[in-house]
Amino acid sequence: MARVKDYGNAELEEKLRDTSYYTDDSNPQFLEDVKKISRTAANMCFQCGTCTGSCPSAPRSSYRIRLFMRKGVLGLEQEALNDPDLWLCTTCYSCTDRCPRDLAPTDVIMAMRNLAFKYDIVPRNFLKTVQLIYNTGHGVPNNDVNRAAREKLGLTRDPATTHSYPEYIPGIQKIMDFYKMKENADRILAEEGQ
Repeated sequence: MARVKDYGNAELEEKLRDTSYYTDDSNPQFLEDVKKISRTAANMCFQCGTCTGSCPSAPRSSYRIRLFMRKGVLGLEQEALNDPDLWLCTTCYSCTDRCPRDLAPTDVIMAMRNLAFKYDIVPRNFLKTVQLIYNTGHGVPNNDVNRAAREKLGLTRDPATTHSYPEYIPGIQKIMDFYKMKENADRILAEEGQ
């Protein structure tokens, strides 16, 4: 038979009833937005650190995916979205493959990036990459130096991508236009005179 604990302290009992942690700079809606976009129960993260331990970027940078999971749980929206490390994830999904709770930390990062994009919080080099992909299908388009190296190796001058099949570029542009990626990248860069 279940029993209600009685600590004999009304203030303590009131604190124990609230199972969420909030501070002045936390936004509880942030976690809900992250969960909805990422389709992962980020609040189930128990901070074991397996994600950071398996991340190939972590040893070479200040990126710690565990911290972003924590910021999400605590609703620290501005702290998470304005952290430049948010953009260091390579989306290799090592963390997702190894998470003992079957969460998808990579998808949490992607959700936070999507939310950051809504507030125009995007590194400028990423916006320029959006423009390159829109125009060429590549974030790093092929160039004459690379073409010469490819020939030296016995490869075709251009890889079997949109460089060889430019007829597929309109399809890429259609997808990017649907999400207004190029339009927003152009707008943000123009506002900054770039």
